[in-house]
Amino acid sequence: MIMIMAFVVLSISAFAQNNLKGEYTKLIQGTWKVDSLEIGSFNLSPEYEEIVRQKMPEIIAMTEVQFNSRKKYLKKGFEGTKEGTWSISDDGQFVLVKLNGETKVSKTRIIKLTDEKMILAPEEANSANSKAYMYKAK
Repeated sequence: MIMIMAFVVLSISAFAQNNLKGEYTKLIQGTWKVDSLEIGSFNLSPEYEEIVRQKMPEIIAMTEVQFNSRKKYLKKGFEGTKEGTWSISDDGQFVLVKLNGETKVSKTRIIKLTDEKMILAPEEANSANSKAYMYKAK
């Protein structure tokens, strides 16, 4: 009986993860603009931190991210245009992006995702409390 219950619990958990992945795969499609950024506790030297804070409005205004239905990724921003592919992790916890010409896949934590709003946070532990608040433009 305990084995059957364990199997049921594991099955429900796996279904919920796949369901979240499918739901997020649909919700994320579109063009997103940055509403605001929380820098959090980056370990930047004071002069760099001040530059980042001064440039923040410009960075926010310029940043646009597109997740298209064919898994193509396009980011326009302060550092130029970057293209690649995207997916949602199997557990529905991360957006995975592989930029063209790079081998590394970046993982960004999904804090919240609805059809209108998205909150993302870096995976890296040293970026505690950093978040990007975004809204769907199209």
